[in-house]
Amino acid sequence: MSLPTAQRWMYHLQHEILPFWTLPTAPGEPIGNFPSVRCNDGSLLARDHPCSEIKDNTWLMLDRQYTVSLSRQIYTYGVAFQMTGDVQYLEYAKAGVDYLRQNAFDREQGGTYSFWDGESQSWESAFEYRNPQELSYALLGIGYYYYLTRDSEVLSDLLETKEFIFKTYYNSDLDLLQWQLQDGNDSNALDKKLVAQLDQLNAYMLLLTPILPEPYQTEWKQDMVKLSEIMIDQFYSPEENLFFLSANSPSDQDIQQTAVDFGHTIKAMWTMRMIGLLSGESFLVSFVNENGPKVLERAYLPESGSWGSGVKRGGSIDIDKSWWVYAELNQFTAYLALESPSLVSYLSQTYSYWFNYFVDREYGEVWSEVNGLTNQPLNEMPKQWPWKNGYHSSEHALVGYITSSQLHGKPVSLHYAFKQMPSVDTIHPYFYRGTIDEIETIRNQETATIYKIDFSDIR
Repeated sequence: MSLPTAQRWMYHLQHEILPFWTLPTAPGEPIGNFPSVRCNDGSLLARDHPCSEIKDNTWLMLDRQYTVSLSRQIYTYGVAFQMTGDVQYLEYAKAGVDYLRQNAFDREQGGTYSFWDGESQSWESAFEYRNPQELSYALLGIGYYYYLTRDSEVLSDLLETKEFIFKTYYNSDLDLLQWQLQDGNDSNALDKKLVAQLDQLNAYMLLLTPILPEPYQTEWKQDMVKLSEIMIDQFYSPEENLFFLSANSPSDQDIQQTAVDFGHTIKAMWTMRMIGLLSGESFLVSFVNENGPKVLERAYLPESGSWGSGVKRGGSIDIDKSWWVYAELNQFTAYLALESPSLVSYLSQTYSYWFNYFVDREYGEVWSEVNGLTNQPLNEMPKQWPWKNGYHSSEHALVGYITSSQLHGKPVSLHYAFKQMPSVDTIHPYFYRGTIDEIETIRNQETATIYKIDFSDIR
């Protein structure tokens, strides 16, 4: 079984993912006002007669629009533009950026709101109940849009919100970003949570740091290394070789008492290795080179040629599959395979499983979960809900497209819409580095020039 080609990844994006995001219900009314929840056929939720996949979920039945979901859909359209060059997707992304910046940012107190409440007709939640994870993902979409365009208008929001997160939530006594400013909303303010640290890295910092002007680039590099050290010191279990989600008590990192997914561990290792290379902190690269392959070995299920989703309490592997965990495991494996091609032996199997069992061939997108015994969707959650938008499925397609091109020895073509051509040494193929072979201007328009850029030697 061979590795998918770049053409297969392009087909996957255009014919298996994007049909769900190009339905008339997806871009919102007006365009950019993206709905946070839709039924599996792409229809909007009708609360008076809801579809079966949503009706029993009290949370999803609430009349809310979530900032995280808005941001992830901007990202999805950004990836669609970057891979295809279709300006329609860029326009959808820009509409989402404008809507998010005009509505979801708290211009008085700083940061962003969590959601729009249709019942109270107000943006919530209260300032003291917001958290760094949601704030980080508020920057995902506009961060990706900045990477594509270098639009200076959005840069100020990125810089100011990042500074707000670190100044507001960093607790020197705990030596990490704390969870909230006050107890409430079923959370403790001083909860020590991995995602408060980790998601700063993958949502916006890793992509943007190499293209920022000084002094921000140096500051962000230092902060990324600091967060990496915090995660290793406080959330990593050497015995299990896993990052646990909490660090409030010893039981939080005891596999006999606490289950843990593979997704956060492998995402932490993926980002840390790239941070190590970017910052010159070789200990991060060594840490991942030594420990990352061991996680893959533990997660791989040779009987089905697929990944498990985590470790259950007691130590057995959870063979059911979560879409985002599965995507992260593939992405990390593809990254390491650029230097260790033997890892392609995993990917030839795990990609095949993804195409065969995760994709909804009727309406597009991927299922939230797949049963590890039957390979059928579990259908406990719909394909679109506040924390499952197009982010992970489109990133998975983009990473597959870039890394498979390199592994096949082919250049990869990506599209950008720079307001003004930046220094070429700041133009990168997503999180990676590459040699620019050709820059082709393929369309001029008033707002931006569209560039098609070919990269080789992806690393």
